[in-house]
Amino acid sequence: MLGFLFDSGFSPPVTAALWCTVAAVLAAILLLLYTIELRIRRRYTERRRARTVAHWRSIIAAAIASPSRLDSLELPKFRFGARQEFLWLWNHTRNMVGGAAGDRLNELVCQLNLVKWVRRRAKHAHLGTRLLAIQTLGYLKDEISWDAILADIDDDNMSISITAAEALADIDPVRAVLILIPKICDRREWPKTHVFRLLQKAGSEAVSEPLYRAIRTGSAADAAYLLPFAVLAEFDVRDAIAAETMANRKDPNAIAAALKISSGYGRTPRLHELSKHRVRYVRMQAARLLGRTGRPEDRQRLEEMLTDEEWWVRYRAALALAGLPDVATADLAAMRARQSDPFARDILEQAIAEVRHQ
Repeated sequence: MLGFLFDSGFSPPVTAALWCTVAAVLAAILLLLYTIELRIRRRYTERRRARTVAHWRSIIAAAIASPSRLDSLELPKFRFGARQEFLWLWNHTRNMVGGAAGDRLNELVCQLNLVKWVRRRAKHAHLGTRLLAIQTLGYLKDEISWDAILADIDDDNMSISITAAEALADIDPVRAVLILIPKICDRREWPKTHVFRLLQKAGSEAVSEPLYRAIRTGSAADAAYLLPFAVLAEFDVRDAIAAETMANRKDPNAIAAALKISSGYGRTPRLHELSKHRVRYVRMQAARLLGRTGRPEDRQRLEEMLTDEEWWVRYRAALALAGLPDVATADLAAMRARQSDPFARDILEQAIAEVRHQ
């Protein structure tokens, strides 16, 4: 049979070309069949997922609405592969609700006997599955999983580590911040929005002392990195952190960060000195803080900063002057008229225009 196939009567090169063509056609047919099979499987998966979501959405809604409605429902068993789909839907909903409704959603997971299954999934090799399980354990406030999740914050994968950190903050925020604040500088790849969120969960009272200690004892780079998070600390602690940094630190990044978080109502050491700092962004933050302090003696210093060589410093000084409670638009116009420096006149003109449009 094979001899017949190759005994085509054509020359060997033509025979080879013929069979290459046949092989290419067959490969194209196989690829087409594979593509069709993939599309059919995808349609089937999407329909199955839609049925699962529709099936469990009403049960989740009942759990949110009231425990009596949930008790009246007969919870069905999961079909093959439905647990994962349910958890995606449950996490999406749980992310939007809290309080008593969140507690009822947690109780739903317990009634479905999913907690142990979720703990096993938190060690799964698949990244998406593992992330979903860790997030779920955080929402469930599963104390038993604390040590396992704690180990995950040192994972090389950033998504795993930040998800584990947020889960710890969900389980026990006060306990978590004591561990996480020293880790923040080591894991600078963590998105700052996520770090703010997990610190907010603990509250200002729990955050204040460990954050103050970390900034005070850390390096200049660590202090500069941590200072923006000090806005979450208690009011007096935040101003104390800022004042101590301004008084004792020499690193421009740390000083600028301290000027930015200071409220202006507490002690502000070296403020006039820092308004003449060699680094432009320190002078810029000093101008903003002078505007927040709102003291009459700061008005003259701000007016002097209108002639700064850096546009952003002049701009911040002009806006600070415009924001002072005892300075009206007419005062700004008079101030502009007496300026000999054209840069000062221009920036005050811009500030006056912005004030009029507010």
